[in-house]
Amino acid sequence: MNAGRSGRTDRSDRGFSLPELLTVLALMGLFIIFGGPAMADGYRAYKVRSTADNLTTDIRALRYNAVTNRGSRTMTLNDQTNATAPNTYSFVNAAGNTVTITLDVGINIESGSATTLTMNSNGSTGSGGNVTVSVSGMINGSRNDRYTITITPTGTVSSAYSTF
Repeated sequence: MNAGRSGRTDRSDRGFSLPELLTVLALMGLFIIFGGPAMADGYRAYKVRSTADNLTTDIRALRYNAVTNRGSRTMTLNDQTNATAPNTYSFVNAAGNTVTITLDVGINIESGSATTLTMNSNGSTGSGGNVTVSVSGMINGSRNDRYTITITPTGTVSSAYSTF
């Protein structure tokens, strides 16, 4: 004999009730309504941070390339006001190829202290003071992110974050 259940199913075995499904859908809707804009802001902030990190890495690689090859290397920075190629920068990489990077829409190179950055064979900039380059982007109606990349006369590269 079967000591367990008979062949019929209980009402509780049929699945979820309509109020339970509606509650789950309502919670999912709230998460989407309030989480969607926050996720979009987070993605825009990520793009600005990523672009600044890439530019910082390219400047450090430019310095490394200048020291390794014992010759000066130059990076051209076109800010957002450049008429021909706004928000781009270009340099010659270690393989001798010219690389031009165009920033994503909404991310800007702001006017810094130089439109060209030259690293000498000893890794210095040869300038009398710090060289700065800023990368910024609008995150939402009340927040803009800015990363300021500073290159000292000795060639040390650092990055600082701020909002405005």
